[in-house]
Amino acid sequence: METPYGGRAIITEHFDKMEIIIPGKKNYLLLAFFSVWIFGWFFGETMAAATIGNGTGPDLFLLVWLTGWTLGGIFVLSTILFMLLGKEVIEAGQGVISIQNKALFFLSPKVYDLNEVKNIRAVEEFSMYHSFQFGRRQNGLRSTFNSGTIKFDYGLKTVKFGNDLDEAEARYIIERLKSKKILTDKNL
Repeated sequence: METPYGGRAIITEHFDKMEIIIPGKKNYLLLAFFSVWIFGWFFGETMAAATIGNGTGPDLFLLVWLTGWTLGGIFVLSTILFMLLGKEVIEAGQGVISIQNKALFFLSPKVYDLNEVKNIRAVEEFSMYHSFQFGRRQNGLRSTFNSGTIKFDYGLKTVKFGNDLDEAEARYIIERLKSKKILTDKNL
């Protein structure tokens, strides 16, 4: 018999607010591949940089290639860091909901007025890119730190959080926020 899944989110209730921490989802096969790939990337990066600095002058093709290669390395390193150290921190209470993605770098939290939050829901998205995830959902080449299974309307914008949560866990989080009376019927 299979054991029921307990979820990834760590929910802490305080007197007047709730904190939800969602650790980055680890894809061990991809993590191993990227960890090996980064050594080859480093070799290519240093060889290309040494060629530019050898005194013969910069080659336009090599500069363009090195720029793309560097961006690829930054993407892979950020993906590795997010899988190992990343987490999404959501704080809700006192009339606001705050969403922040953290890894080794710190982005400022986005804060939303709960009076303006409408149609909060749990929706798991599927696309052709889900067959090869980079530690978190991807839409093409754009990293989606702004993706998630929990969505709400904020004015004419849809805000998403709860990266890589199963829909059942997302519904559970919404129910916990309702039972704590942080979300009301006007938010649903």
